[in-house]
Amino acid sequence: MDISMNLEPHGWLDVLLISDAGERIEIPVSFLTDAIHDWAEQISRLKGDVRQVTIVMQTEPGEYRARISKISDQEVRFELLCMNDNFSSQPNEAGKKVFDQNTRTIKLKKTVYRELTKLKNLGADEYKKRWAEPFPSEAYEKIDRSLGYANSTKGWMT
Repeated sequence: MDISMNLEPHGWLDVLLISDAGERIEIPVSFLTDAIHDWAEQISRLKGDVRQVTIVMQTEPGEYRARISKISDQEVRFELLCMNDNFSSQPNEAGKKVFDQNTRTIKLKKTVYRELTKLKNLGADEYKKRWAEPFPSEAYEKIDRSLGYANSTKGWMT
């Protein structure tokens, strides 16, 4: 499984999911919520007793939810659910499952970290200009530490 994230010039994040079998799902994510922060924060929580996290992405209309469930400390199940309405109050089970893949936890963390690093490398001003929110440095650094990449983020936001 692979994930690609590209930040467009004005308020859109293109997320591409690619399964091991080559299935591709493209998600045009709106800035209506800070989905990039949600990716960073939820991925940083994949440790210890946390059994499941959900990442919400608004798409105008509708929303996608990435539900990541821990199978073991080494493996997670990544499901992508499609909801008909923005800011849906329906439970995950009401969504249409459009992607389902098991992957290694470390691979998912490294993939998301790689994509967040691409966004971080835009620089603080350009990132905020494109997304209207500051880069999620704290959550990014949590992922950094969990991967053993300590000190690689120092100095960027100063």
